[in-house]
Amino acid sequence: MPKPTKITEHFTSTEFGCKDGTAYPPAWITSRLRPLCVALEVLRGAIGKPITILSGFRTEAYNRRIGGARASQHVEGRAADIVVPGLTAAKVHAVVLALHAEGKIAIGGLGAYPNFTHVDVRPAAKLARWGGSRTAEQTVGGA
Repeated sequence: MPKPTKITEHFTSTEFGCKDGTAYPPAWITSRLRPLCVALEVLRGAIGKPITILSGFRTEAYNRRIGGARASQHVEGRAADIVVPGLTAAKVHAVVLALHAEGKIAIGGLGAYPNFTHVDVRPAAKLARWGGSRTAEQTVGGA
């Protein structure tokens, strides 16, 4: 297992490694993972609770295996599927959306799912938003 690299106060690189055992690409930590973690720190500060990373970076093979989107930001190392214990996915999504509308969080994509929220930092002039029916178990390669 790779040695964790502290990215921000509450997040390390190992939390974002692929569930197939592949480490988060070190070359992307500064340009992709740090901005994602900074955005997640803003969310954590706003909700006052820890955030659990269900899925971060994915290899192309792993992304295909779990049925991820063909142009997934997970494959680019810019995305996280998250949950916050004690809050519904809908509440987390609403808080992220409000933070974005207030200019407090720099994100490019926000997805609403039944039991997790997708947040990404893709370069984008306008926030990409969508909803889906995948469950947390499917996003990490389970059932």
